[in-house]
Amino acid sequence: MKHAHSLENATDSKQSWPDEKLIKGYLKGEMDCFRVIYDRYQQRVFFITRRYFSDGNKTEEVFQEIFLKVIQKLSGYQNTGSFRAWLFKLCRNHCIDVIRSQARKKEVSESNLHSNHDSEDNAGVLDELATVEATMENHTYEQQLAKKLDLALASLPEEQKEVFLLKERGGLTFEEIAEMIQVSVNTAKSRMRYALKSLRRSLKSKAYVKETLQ
Repeated sequence: MKHAHSLENATDSKQSWPDEKLIKGYLKGEMDCFRVIYDRYQQRVFFITRRYFSDGNKTEEVFQEIFLKVIQKLSGYQNTGSFRAWLFKLCRNHCIDVIRSQARKKEVSESNLHSNHDSEDNAGVLDELATVEATMENHTYEQQLAKKLDLALASLPEEQKEVFLLKERGGLTFEEIAEMIQVSVNTAKSRMRYALKSLRRSLKSKAYVKETLQ
């Protein structure tokens, strides 16, 4: 009991540590440092993961895979930018890899049934992404406008919707979003600007959609 209490106190004392200090501590063998990292980012990683998979069990499976991958790659993390951006980019890339793998398996299965049918390399990937928004839960800033906002979001181009959700629901900065999706900061801001314009027009409520551009 004393050991468990001491471990809990040690973890609590590290809650205020910056990410880079926690990473160094973990790589030196302080396992509670990774617990702090996990607690700090699990909700946002799960949010990003959920955007790509409509099935809850698959979301949970991929979520666990992502943190296993973080453990495997953390020793190679270079402190040249935001750890959050590094983590979210890893998360996004892994989700896309899983979707592509599923699409390839689907193609192989279909080719066994129809040996003369040639499908495109990306067959199934766009179909998988297209179903995400149909099952997205109604998590919005004000519950009474949830359905209206979801409908408005569904009408946005995918690249605008992605930036809006990562900024407003994921809490990322424009710099982190730009690094994550590999575009310039100005492009990320531009997509956000167009998304806000479309949402204001759809919702007919300028007071509802916040202007977040700095």
